[in-house]
Amino acid sequence: MSLLGNLIGAGKGIIVKELAKLVGLSDDKAISALSLLLPALSKGLSQNTADQNGLESLLSVIRSGSHTKYVDDPEILNRNETVVDGNAILGHIFGSKDVSREVAGFVSGKTGIDIETIKRMLPMVAAATLGTIEKEDEETSASTDDGNLLNKLLSTDDNPGLDAILSLAKGLF
Repeated sequence: MSLLGNLIGAGKGIIVKELAKLVGLSDDKAISALSLLLPALSKGLSQNTADQNGLESLLSVIRSGSHTKYVDDPEILNRNETVVDGNAILGHIFGSKDVSREVAGFVSGKTGIDIETIKRMLPMVAAATLGTIEKEDEETSASTDDGNLLNKLLSTDDNPGLDAILSLAKGLF
């Protein structure tokens, strides 16, 4: 299953319902935004794990298990400390606030959801995404190859618009 499927299915849809409630969207609109935000996060994570240092860094964070709380208790997604953590995750994934803003603008343009709402969602989605990856890791046998786990979780559909934004990000660093 893809990262999108895992996040939508986590807790029988509780994360989506909570995200929607926290930012004032219907569940369908939240899923529409997630269908673009998660591939962007996934592609950013994939770019970061392309080299050994990035892969080891992500695996270390995943193994810490400190983000599963966002899946276990999605009501905390709107807390200040969650937003701070989510912004730190976004900084690691995208490397720049400018890229996060570009992603938000792209998603807003494609979904019709106001850009400020998408910007509010981004750190919560980043935190929940890492929690989902950690949860999946916990549920996967310890003998599973880390690369296979990450490839399975980070699989996305191609989206040329997101690819262009993330290529821009890669060019900035």
